[in-house]
This record gives sequence, C-alpha cells and structure tokens, in this order.
Amino acid sequence: MILALETATRACSAALCATDGTVVAERAALDGPAHSQLLLPFVHAVLEEAGAGWDDVGTVATGLGPGAFTGLRIGIATARALVQASGAVRLAGVPTLSALALALAEAPEAAGRRLVPLIDGRRREVFAAVFATDVASGPRRLEDVAVVRADELASWLAARGDVVTGGDAVALYGELLPPTAVPAAGIVAPTAAWVGRAAARGAPGLVHGPDSVLPLYGRAPDARPRADASVTGGAG
Repeated sequence: MILALETATRACSAALCATDGTVVAERAALDGPAHSQLLLPFVHAVLEEAGAGWDDVGTVATGLGPGAFTGLRIGIATARALVQASGAVRLAGVPTLSALALALAEAPEAAGRRLVPLIDGRRREVFAAVFATDVASGPRRLEDVAVVRADELASWLAARGDVVTGGDAVALYGELLPPTAVPAAGIVAPTAAWVGRAAARGAPGLVHGPDSVLPLYGRAPDARPRADASVTGGAG
C-alpha cells in the first residue's frame, strides 16, 4: 500500500492508497497551518481506519511542492523519517502541481481543455504549470512551474486558451480568472489522496529515493542569511 502525505499549502493531509491508487482512508484539514501537530496523528488515523500496519505499507509518498517552505520541510522530513524507521519501505516524491493536474484531469470540466493547477505562492504570487490530458497515460506536462504575479494571472491564463483550473490560489484569486479558465468543482487544495494516486500512476515528475525526494520550492526563500558582522561593520 501507499502512505501519502501532502503539506505544501495551508492544507495538511494523509491518505492510505492501494497500489492501483484507490484511496482506502484519508484525513485532511484544509485550513491550517498546523502540519507539525496534525500530520503524524493523521498517519496513525488512516492506518487504524484501514486496519493496516507498517508491514502493509510498501511506499511512503510525499508532495514535493512548490508551496510553503515550512510545510514542505515538515512533510518531506516526516516521510524520510518514516521510511528510515521502517527500513523496508520505498520513498517517493510527487510534484504537488502534478498531483493537482491528475485531479483536474478527472474533473468533468476538463473535457477539451488544458489543465492548469494553481497554488498560492504568497506575496500575491501564484505557482502554476500547464498539462495536457493524455487518455492513455494521464496528464502530460506542457509547461514547467511558473511564478505568476496575481495582477498578471488573467492575461497569463488567457494566453493558454481554454483551461480548467483548481487549487488554493483559485479560491484566493477567483475574481481574476478570465472567461477561458473554468474552475473545477471541489478541487480547492492539493491533498494526500491525489499524491497517492499520482505515485501509483506515475505522474509527471515522480521520483524515488532520498537523493531525489527533495523540496521544489519554486523560488528563493524570503529569509536570507545574516550578513557577516566583519563585512557590515555591525556589532557581533
């Protein structure tokens, strides 16, 4: 089975999926952040609900972002710790935008449209990517991650034609969507259920192993190292 975690946004979730991606149990809190308090209790809850133990888990999959720095660190560090503690479980990572694209591909609104998942990047910016729907293999990435200013979102989306979109940035900036962009009903945030399905189905960007499961921040952090006092002339 696949134990999936997703903490890239204010939402925090865990899910247990069968190897074909079918969701067996899930827990989600969409209005965080409280990832450090919620994530491990959610893991315990989904295993208990499914009547499963660690011997039943073959893979721990986590969302890689882009998203909030702290949330991503918590999710990836937790996934790594669980795999290391078990000693026999594989570690996988799924770009959060790819997991959202998979959700969009299955939405009724997606017919004949490109898929554009949108994640709040703070600072009035949005993380976005563009996917096509491949009937045989699922979403196929057309454009890699872009950081789009909120005041440029309408023109950026309009330039990509008819699209279906979803994610927490849609709720935040819905009034800025152009007529060509249709929000998918019910897809308000990336969740672990879609990370688990993406890991099972081989979504774009899926990686395995500790050397590859690394956060995709999407841009440089807000916090910067303090300048050395000898350079700035300040007191130590």
